[in-house]
Amino acid sequence: MKKITKILIAVVAILSISGCSQMDDNYVDYLNMEKVYAPKIGNLKAVVGLKTATLTWDNPEGDIAKKILIDYQDDSLKFESMVDTAVLENLEIKGYHVSVYTIDAFNNYSIPVSIQIFPNGEN
Repeated sequence: MKKITKILIAVVAILSISGCSQMDDNYVDYLNMEKVYAPKIGNLKAVVGLKTATLTWDNPEGDIAKKILIDYQDDSLKFESMVDTAVLENLEIKGYHVSVYTIDAFNNYSIPVSIQIFPNGEN
């Protein structure tokens, strides 16, 4: 009887160990889904004028980022190069939430840097 108990314990132990080695299969696919972001801009500032806003920022170091996208509620501007200034024109007299993204060569977007603006009205 003791021999059968020892054999059963050995079988259970072997099955437990072999079952644990396959536990990684449950999440290994998620490790390959790592999201890569382009580097974000810094120091975003806005100067508002008569139905306009001039945005300035510091581009990230290095050459990973290739393009700039400015998204504001009514429209968006996409630049095919790394500019550090943009003028938004013909704006309505209302508040805008403006977000600036960089885009890398693989079309990955950065985390947005945002600012609130309110353009001036007519005299």
